[in-house]
Amino acid sequence: MNELLLCLLSGGVAAACVKAAESIITWKLNRKAAQEDKEEAKQETEQKDIQAVIEQLEKDITSLRIGEKVILYDRIKYLGKSFIDDGEVDFDDRQDLVDMHSVYHNELGGNGNLDSLMKKVMELPIK
Repeated sequence: MNELLLCLLSGGVAAACVKAAESIITWKLNRKAAQEDKEEAKQETEQKDIQAVIEQLEKDITSLRIGEKVILYDRIKYLGKSFIDDGEVDFDDRQDLVDMHSVYHNELGGNGNLDSLMKKVMELPIK
């Protein structure tokens, strides 16, 4: 009888130990999963922040390009008219104007409105 009682108690203790071990393992796995979820959410937030910065930089660059295009247009137009009014142009000044027009037209997508002005400047005598 004692042996039977001892077996029952031992079996009960063993079952309780197995259940406790199972609970501890489940708790650790759930904790690890929660930490991984937090890390994944953090990475997603960081990626969204980086994407927002990239989008803002792209908008800023576009705005700067537009501003540069407008300034170059105005400067080329002003200088070209000044040279035409003078009836002559210095070689270095003409080359600077050609370089500005090249950037305006080729790099910034100018629309060709200054081509006729540039043609007149190119026909001016060099001083």
